[in-house]
Amino acid sequence: MKTMRANFGSPPSLLFKTAQLLNDAVDAHISADVELADTLIREADIPELGEWLDPIWLRKSEVTKAIKVEGIPPVLPKDQRDPARMPTANMKRELIARDGHHCRFCSIPLVRAEVRKELCRLYPNAARWTSPCETDQHRGLQVLWLQYDHLMVHSRGGATSLENMVIACVACNFGRDRYTLEEMRFLDPRTHPRTPNWSGAAGWDGLERILPKSKQWLAEAA
Repeated sequence: MKTMRANFGSPPSLLFKTAQLLNDAVDAHISADVELADTLIREADIPELGEWLDPIWLRKSEVTKAIKVEGIPPVLPKDQRDPARMPTANMKRELIARDGHHCRFCSIPLVRAEVRKELCRLYPNAARWTSPCETDQHRGLQVLWLQYDHLMVHSRGGATSLENMVIACVACNFGRDRYTLEEMRFLDPRTHPRTPNWSGAAGWDGLERILPKSKQWLAEAA
C-alpha cells in the first residue's frame, strides 16, 4: 500500500523569505515609503521559487503522478456536476474565516488574487503579472496565490460547499488537478490540525491591509 502524505513535500525556505519581504513591502507602502515598497516587492520576486513551483503546478514532476485507486467516483458529464463551479463571495469569506490565509495541505502563507491585483495596480513594474506566460510573472506572488480547492473533485461530483472546500496554495491545488485525494495519496486536511510553518505566521493577514478597508477580508491566520 502506498504511503499517504499531507502534501507534495516541504516548501523551500525561500518561500518564507518572499512572504516576509512582501509583508515588509506592505508596511512600507502604508508608511508612504513607496520607494522601499517597490524595492522589497522586486526582492520578493525570487527566480529560484519557479524551480520548485513549475514542476508541481504544471504537473511535470514525479510527485504529481496519480496512483490507480479502485472504486473512486467517475468523472461526470458537465450537466451532472454542481452547477456552481466557484464559491460565492460569501462562501469565500467563510472559507478564509475558517482556514485563514494558509494552505490547509502544506500550511504556507497565501495572498488572495484581489490583493495581488492591488499590488500590481500600485506597483505594476515590481509586482509584474501582465505576461500570459506562467514563467514570466512575479514568482513570489505566484507561489503565494490563494486558491479555493474542492476536496472531492468537482468533476467527480464534489459539491461547491464549505464542507467540501478548503483554502489551498497554487502548488497543492494545480498539482492535484483533477485527481482525488486518494489518487494523489493525500491525507484529508480536515483530519489533522493546521500547523503554520514559519515564524511570521501568527501575524500574517494575507497582506489584506493594503486594500481599502471596505475590501479587506481580515481573518484569523493561525
